[in-house]
Amino acid sequence: MNDKQISALQPGADLKPGPQSTIAAPTDQGQTPRIPEELSILPVRGFVVFPGTVTPLNVQRAASLKLLDDTLPRTKVIALLTQRDETKDEPAPEDLYSVGTAARVLKLIRQSEDHVLVIVQGLRRFSLRKIIATSPFLRAEVDLPKSISPAPTKEWEATFRNLRDSATKLFELTPDAPEQVRLMILNIDDAEQLADFLAPNLNIDVAQKQAILEELDLEKRVRAVQKHISAQLEIAEIQQRL
Repeated sequence: MNDKQISALQPGADLKPGPQSTIAAPTDQGQTPRIPEELSILPVRGFVVFPGTVTPLNVQRAASLKLLDDTLPRTKVIALLTQRDETKDEPAPEDLYSVGTAARVLKLIRQSEDHVLVIVQGLRRFSLRKIIATSPFLRAEVDLPKSISPAPTKEWEATFRNLRDSATKLFELTPDAPEQVRLMILNIDDAEQLADFLAPNLNIDVAQKQAILEELDLEKRVRAVQKHISAQLEIAEIQQRL
């Protein structure tokens, strides 16, 4: 994790840069909306959206624009799935991962006739059950799997605190890191929220982030994030001594 990643642009759904993203800790945006069993699927490429994060998406593909126009009058909840191959402009179902994040559209800003900026808040993981439409955009029946939490032992509490302490120290060693991000980390008291907050900012590739998203065993997920945080912290400490 470095200063560029903390304040970096999250690539939009069509890999077009947008304004500076806000990667926020889980916040109370009012009552959490019901997630329908059928969702419109917005493919994204080059990044993974996690529950609890707020991300801007630049949307320019015709199918994606049609999805927003048709879906948002009925529900503000859409499905975000990352492409396996980000070079494909018209991804088929097999070109997408099968686990993604259901997200609420917080704001839509129409930049032009064929360019929309949407701000989304990740709500919950979902898995594809069945594709029910491929035109004019993808729609699918989805399942909402629950994370498997470990027993509340002293060892588990220590694991959680170790992750929070390591992440806090990493941000302290990161040049120009916003102080508010460090405070967010310190104020997160839930292991799942903390792991999902940190994961999108890790300096790892998309496939590795996707693996973290797909991991339902919370202890394994936290340990995976800790592994990457520790590796980046070690590098940051070496750089600090140079």
